[in-house]
Amino acid sequence: MFTRALPRSIARRSTRTLSWTLAGCALALSIVGVDAASAATKVRSITCRGGGDSCAAVIGLAGGASNVKLRITLSDTDLKLVSRVVKPSSVRGAYSLSKGSYSLGGSLYTVTLNAVQSIPKGSTLTLRFAAPTESIGK
Repeated sequence: MFTRALPRSIARRSTRTLSWTLAGCALALSIVGVDAASAATKVRSITCRGGGDSCAAVIGLAGGASNVKLRITLSDTDLKLVSRVVKPSSVRGAYSLSKGSYSLGGSLYTVTLNAVQSIPKGSTLTLRFAAPTESIGK
């Protein structure tokens, strides 16, 4: 059997074709209004600031959000969501959180955020996590 390697000129053309194809895909996405940056913003990573007993994660709501997955890294593994505070209070009904779950041994909280576009600049949602307290006398 006779086998032969491709000449270098064909290999170069193949590489060039691939780069043109990738550039064409990026151009097509930008034409329809979708770019790589906006596709990547569907997941937001947030660090919960605090210690082993409690922490708070602050999320900006300005401009809204559509099915944005929030990945909140908690400061300890035994923390649970205990409260949420929105500022200003007029934004209270303009957002929703759904599909909240804990993973990585309880050190990561993932939730889906939806918020209306008309939410003004400076609006925030603060999620507070704390260690469960055991009641005395059990």
